[in-house]
Amino acid sequence: MKSRLLASVLFMAILFTPLTSLVFAQPNNSLQWGVAPDEEFTYVLQRSFYEDDYNRAFIEAQLPFLAGLVPGEKVILRIDHLDPIETLINESEQLPRSFCSLMRSNDSEVIQSDLTGLVIPVGDWEFLAEIENITETEGLTLIETEDEWGTLGTGIMPSVGGGEVTVQVEMRYERENGTLSYLRHRYTTFGNDLIDIIFVHWYPGMPTIVEGGFQTTTLLIIALSGATVMVIAIVVYRGIKGRKSIAQQLGE
Repeated sequence: MKSRLLASVLFMAILFTPLTSLVFAQPNNSLQWGVAPDEEFTYVLQRSFYEDDYNRAFIEAQLPFLAGLVPGEKVILRIDHLDPIETLINESEQLPRSFCSLMRSNDSEVIQSDLTGLVIPVGDWEFLAEIENITETEGLTLIETEDEWGTLGTGIMPSVGGGEVTVQVEMRYERENGTLSYLRHRYTTFGNDLIDIIFVHWYPGMPTIVEGGFQTTTLLIIALSGATVMVIAIVVYRGIKGRKSIAQQLGE
């Protein structure tokens, strides 16, 4: 008798429960992983410029794996673990993370492990831009092409010796699988590089080393040299044009 009564009570409770409470929450994203654990990808440090040891220490504190690399050296990125993707993600802290290791390509020595941010989920780029608040963040620009998605961050920071340093951090990911395609950290002052790091996903046929562009100081020296040569040429030309030939002088 008691069991029948309990079943009746439960039935009535379910019957009069609001329908909305029985409806499962709908997913708010369509993110998915484009890679799988144990997959490996080749990367290369295309450029590594530091004005001095202080700047080297500064950037290596942010990107420790750089301490074990030289320009042109290839490394292997191995996928170690991928967080499950929740159907409901309401803030950026809830985004799934990837955990990777970087290994030398020539001897498989692990340079750094538990690296995050080198692989991101794919399939819902609009949601990623929105949850990360990219378009509303000052100094942050969204990068969107047919093959890549990422950000370009720019800002100004004070220099130790006085003045200002312009900072640019660019990160682009491949839309196909979410792997990091291009990473660049560049710090400049008065048009001259203090730090310039370029780390890319490498494919056969790509260069392993790229050179930096002309520095402002170099361009200024070239410009001044050119101006000096021009002035000298004008002076010489005028001097030659102003001279009289011996025949002309004798005829005076």
